[in-house]
Amino acid sequence: MEIDKAMRESDDQRLKTMYNNAINVIQRALSLYKFEEVAFSFNGGKDSTVLLHLLRAGYFLHIEKPEYPNDNPANCNVKCPIRTIYFETPSTFPEINSFTHETATTYGLQMETIRLDFKSGLEALLKEKPTKAIFLGTRIGDPNAVGQEQFSPSSPGWPPFMRVNPILDWSYRDVWAFILTCKIQYCSLYDKGYTSIGSIYDTVPNSFLCTNDSSSNKDYFKPAYLLADGRLERAGRAKRYSPLASEGGPVASNGPNSVESHQNSTLTASVITVGDEILQRGKGSRFLLFSGEERREE
Repeated sequence: MEIDKAMRESDDQRLKTMYNNAINVIQRALSLYKFEEVAFSFNGGKDSTVLLHLLRAGYFLHIEKPEYPNDNPANCNVKCPIRTIYFETPSTFPEINSFTHETATTYGLQMETIRLDFKSGLEALLKEKPTKAIFLGTRIGDPNAVGQEQFSPSSPGWPPFMRVNPILDWSYRDVWAFILTCKIQYCSLYDKGYTSIGSIYDTVPNSFLCTNDSSSNKDYFKPAYLLADGRLERAGRAKRYSPLASEGGPVASNGPNSVESHQNSTLTASVITVGDEILQRGKGSRFLLFSGEERREE
């Protein structure tokens, strides 16, 4: 399986540790629940894209012993037929929509598109087919991540299910290190300076990636993986809402990192993963990633 092989061959010891921890969470969930009782919330963003490929690797390792004859990955195109839910709204970026549906086709995801509000959509979803656990791409630093653990029951007043957060402790640097190491396809918006994507009403390119082309004297945005400081990940999330949004339900997200994130009427970032994250071009490889000591700041 190409993801697991890429990680086994990586020299990034921190990333390998994060990968192994995430796989352990996934395999634990697949052992606790029947496969038909779990689902995956996919929104086309970088975090859920990482989670998709971790789920593919975790599912592969869960169902069979990996063997790589002649050091070639077996079952490179292994699919993970997990029930996948996608919350689509009129404020979703077209690029996100296209990437999400194309990815679902490529990897054989059993994707169900929901156009209701998140809570109503979940209630209908769980009523139609009992689902006991949902894999989410929530990370520390997300506004909704405060108080969550790798396994966290849904909040009071919400449909009952277990929130499974395999990449909860991953940093911005870890996400991009994984994407680049495993050569994973991601939404094109990240190559245009977007570092954290919500709706078309609250998301702009990150100004810290803006640079000037001296030859043409025009400004342009560098790709998201070149953001040097992961603390600035949400710098492109403007506090602007859809004119159609009610006071109690701003359109602040394209399908939740957590399916409960829309409860908050303002966007905040009270918990941040801090690290000296520097990504530089290196001879002989596409990118070299270096990370200094990381700590949490609340």
